[in-house]
Amino acid sequence: MALTFRTHPEIDGDLRSRLVDIWTDATNAGGAIGYIAPVERETVDAEAFTSFSVGRDLFLVGYEDGEPVAFLVIVDHRFALKDHARLLKTVAVHPKQQGRGYGAELLREAERVARTLDGVEMLLLTCRGGLGLEHFYSKCGYTEVGRVPRMLRVGADDYRDEIHMAMSL
Repeated sequence: MALTFRTHPEIDGDLRSRLVDIWTDATNAGGAIGYIAPVERETVDAEAFTSFSVGRDLFLVGYEDGEPVAFLVIVDHRFALKDHARLLKTVAVHPKQQGRGYGAELLREAERVARTLDGVEMLLLTCRGGLGLEHFYSKCGYTEVGRVPRMLRVGADDYRDEIHMAMSL
């Protein structure tokens, strides 16, 4: 089954709650989306979406049978020299829907949406090293353009690279 997509310039309380659930459940299933498992829903709820700007950033939500199951945020850099690029953040698919190609579908829809934004020529994203995520993003058309060794500390003696990837539109 294919997802249907909607963009939201902001999210209301009900949708926000559902996205927090996806984010929490995906993290606790092993997803590398800004937290380390186990994470409490209350932690994600308190911190989620605080860095996103209404009117500049876009929430892209994938729906299955009318229920949100995947999302990402298309972030405006808020810097004139980067007006031609957008950053994809918080790429998440609910664990119950993983393995169906929804992550790749979500990224393709983000590309389609980005092409409709005035002057946008490039998409960027970062991912956590050590999990093979760069291989998934590479299959989706992204190229590794840089790496910051040991940038992410996920445990007392567990440091991971932050991998920077880009796609020209």
